[in-house]
Amino acid sequence: MKRLRRRLFLHFSFQFISLAVAIIILFFFILLITIVWITKDESKYNYYQTKIESISMDTGSSLKEITMPDGWDKDLAEEGIWVQLINHKGEVIESGNVPDSIPKQYSQHDLHKMQETNELQGYSLYFYLETLYEEPYLFVLGHEDKGRKILQQIIGDYGKEGMISQEQLKQVEDQLLSIDGFIKVYDVSENLIQEVGSPSGLDEELPLDVFVRKVAPDIYSTKTTIIKDPATQALWVLYTPNKNKEEIKLDSLKEIIIAFAVSGVIVLVVTIVISFWNGFRYGNPLFIFTSWLSRMGTGKYNEVLTEKEKKLIFRKNGKVRLKYRLYAEVFQAFYAMAEKLAASTKEREQLEKTREEWMAGISHDLRTPLTTMQGYGTLLESGQYEWSKQELEDIGRTIGEKSAYMLSLIEDFSLSFRLKNEAALVDFQSIEVNQLLTSIVIKFHEDMTLSDYHLSFDPLNHNLSLQIAKRWFERMMDNLIYNAIIHNPPGTAIRIAIEEDSGSGKLKIMIKDNGIGMDEETRKHLFNRYYRGTSTDERVEGSGLGMSIAMQIAELHKGDIIVDSEINKGTVVTVCIPLPQDNKQLE
Repeated sequence: MKRLRRRLFLHFSFQFISLAVAIIILFFFILLITIVWITKDESKYNYYQTKIESISMDTGSSLKEITMPDGWDKDLAEEGIWVQLINHKGEVIESGNVPDSIPKQYSQHDLHKMQETNELQGYSLYFYLETLYEEPYLFVLGHEDKGRKILQQIIGDYGKEGMISQEQLKQVEDQLLSIDGFIKVYDVSENLIQEVGSPSGLDEELPLDVFVRKVAPDIYSTKTTIIKDPATQALWVLYTPNKNKEEIKLDSLKEIIIAFAVSGVIVLVVTIVISFWNGFRYGNPLFIFTSWLSRMGTGKYNEVLTEKEKKLIFRKNGKVRLKYRLYAEVFQAFYAMAEKLAASTKEREQLEKTREEWMAGISHDLRTPLTTMQGYGTLLESGQYEWSKQELEDIGRTIGEKSAYMLSLIEDFSLSFRLKNEAALVDFQSIEVNQLLTSIVIKFHEDMTLSDYHLSFDPLNHNLSLQIAKRWFERMMDNLIYNAIIHNPPGTAIRIAIEEDSGSGKLKIMIKDNGIGMDEETRKHLFNRYYRGTSTDERVEGSGLGMSIAMQIAELHKGDIIVDSEINKGTVVTVCIPLPQDNKQLE
């Protein structure tokens, strides 16, 4: 069962871990798609800022210092942009498609000016500060702004007075017409002092649009280029058509909602599929187990699995199919349990048969002395005969013997019950073994009715005390010695010997006889309750519990009884009792 427990633990752990990993992978996949969509939407509104941020994400795996992969700048020339990577000291450590005139080292003043004007040598600048590493890094993207160049030229050629003169107005309008541009000029007090060009398609400007244009310039139909003339402090604003204009939509939000909805449906479908799969995978074996239990309840122990169930579980080569392999040990346990139940039923039937045979034998054994006692009683009661003193003594002795025999039957019943139910209440005492067995053998020597049997005793050559329940132990030895007497003819030699086996740590008490022996069937069932062989004559009359009681008493002393016998050669009954450990008495 440990193997099954480990397999179940590993199986379910692997299953739930796999499910968790799959859900995590799905979550990150959806997250990645969402980021891509959001980035795509952002690129519609501010392409160059999104571009510099995407370049900053494509860096090495080190967390200490930034490294750029090979080929990161291959598309910059095609897009007409250049990129520099500046470290904390203002040094350019990486660059791509950068014109020769652009510096490779920046001071704090240079970077402050670049941040304020967003311009360097006529190139419009975009920045991204990377703070993931131990020190910050600045990504700078520059692209050539044609509108800025034209505005710088107009300011340089025509804006010396802080505005365009009437004489030069026509020339500037012709120049703006070629780019479909429009100029507004503000004085130092932020008052609009001049407008040049056609304002068609110009977006209505609101105060907050100053910030919106900076964050999302591509949502407007016009592109603004702002230059402050340091000589006159006039603010020049050039409006040109924005070819990359995108409408502000809620598509990104809708796409995110759709993405999460789709992912939710996928997770739900996967969960349902796994649930059905688990239901069939673990439900079918449960139905088989239930069916088996139902058959066991009706006593069909030989039918562990039906033919249909066997086809479901086993391949043609006898191996368990993959989907049922998890329960291989369970099916093996079912077969083992069915065998035990069948054996138990057979044993119970045999015990019932033996008990019935024993009852028949006991009835015969009780009926014989009772018939004798009843006959003598009837004769004495009738008064038809004159009885001599000797005859009356013989009748009384016979009635006493028969009564003692019936009493012994009842005592055997009582003793067997007590051994089975009151073993915990037995009182053990430290008793010297040689003395105890000597007293038992002397008792048999003094019985004149057993004078035809030759009993001898071989004690240990030293004293040995054991924890023994004296009364029970005497009864065990009495049963074993008496059994050797009643089942053998007069003249049989019976020897009781004690041996100390230090190898096995046991004391062996052997009852050896050279009598008629017993067959294998009798030896096999010798300690079964109610078993008395096949003889029911008065000479071997008994309860059928004597040897069973002897085994119970041996087990009470944590011991065992072993029987070796051969027909016409004799029998050896060996009682094995554990020796004291480390010269201590058994407890």
